[in-house]
Amino acid sequence: MSEPAQPGWTCLTTRTGRYEYQFQGRVPAVRNGQYEDARDYQFLVMDEERWLYRIPVRLAAAAEAELGNASEAASVRIAVAQLRAGLENYRPRQNAPYGELDGYFAVDAARARELAAESG
Repeated sequence: MSEPAQPGWTCLTTRTGRYEYQFQGRVPAVRNGQYEDARDYQFLVMDEERWLYRIPVRLAAAAEAELGNASEAASVRIAVAQLRAGLENYRPRQNAPYGELDGYFAVDAARARELAAESG
């Protein structure tokens, strides 16, 4: 399966700082050693001090179904929108637990509808 490619880095300025991010791919979501009914859209995020963080945007299967499974590109757009929204309120830190990251970056069906409405 081919993943949508995002060449280079995208710059972003938020309330929590300046970042650059790059989409890395989509993988099954695994939490506490168990597969979940979701996918992680992995992003590499670099802060202004040049620290790198891998941030998963967990898209629930219901959220992808809400998008109609129309295209992976639509799911990536939703994941990017959630990453950007999450970075407005969350400053990445080393070894942050998935539960903490999911609190800022996870997307359920309702959030997917909200983000799709904002972008469409």
